[in-house]
Amino acid sequence: MGRLMAIHLRPYFTEGFITGYCENQMNSISSFNGKTIWITGASSGIGEHLCYALSKAGATLIMSARRESELARVRAQCSHPEKHHLVLLDMQDCEAIIATANKVLGEVGDIHYLFNNAGITQRAAVVDLELATSRKVFEVNYFAKITLTRALLPHMLKRGNGHIITISSIAGLVGVPYRSAYSSSKAAIISFMSALRVEVFDQGIDVSTICPGFVKTSIVETAKREGTASANADASMIDGGMEIDEAVEQMLIGVAKKKSLIIVATGVEKFAPYIQRFFPRLMFKIIRKAAPKP
Repeated sequence: MGRLMAIHLRPYFTEGFITGYCENQMNSISSFNGKTIWITGASSGIGEHLCYALSKAGATLIMSARRESELARVRAQCSHPEKHHLVLLDMQDCEAIIATANKVLGEVGDIHYLFNNAGITQRAAVVDLELATSRKVFEVNYFAKITLTRALLPHMLKRGNGHIITISSIAGLVGVPYRSAYSSSKAAIISFMSALRVEVFDQGIDVSTICPGFVKTSIVETAKREGTASANADASMIDGGMEIDEAVEQMLIGVAKKKSLIIVATGVEKFAPYIQRFFPRLMFKIIRKAAPKP
């Protein structure tokens, strides 16, 4: 009986449910059409692929990073490169962030979405971690994000609408060994976004925090270049992560639906925040057993 019922219902799921589901997802992403969106860290990784997806959706982009040649490369590969603006920005210079934000607002006008994406990872045991490295990680992963958010927030509040999105990490919900500065910086920005969400919930501003797990990006290579990871730092878990386009699609669907917390991961990793919350001793055992290398 069960097998016959499955055969009988299969056409409805394949032709009806799945088709309707896909259409709803596409409709949600189309909500970015005609919007002006600022993306930090747009020259590589998640930021780069956010640019491709949002350009295809019809948005006008403010693309910022330090490397002009890489920004130009990304813009050239977007669906509508003529609509996008390149903004050179050093996320370790908070004064420059404020000045740049004021300049962009004066030249471009309203920013409807801010994707605080720029970030840096770290690899070292706590006993070997230099304070300067921790400060550098926090400058990019926390202070830069709150600085740009605070620079744009008054304009969104005056307009009565806007959406602030920050890319954090599951590591910010579940501390990861040999990533102590990275994990704590990501935890800090999660708390900041939670506080902000409560403050502006009735003023037309949406606030979303995205917590991806391992995604196939060049973040470890960037850390090596920036000196926050050694030249032989292990990247095997990153290499085995989600495909970046799949991760970005899930992020944008969550943002379009105005979700406050968006977990983007697969397998056990997806449930890690819930295991940490309800079964912390079990989470400790899982992390200890699967502890990544520095």
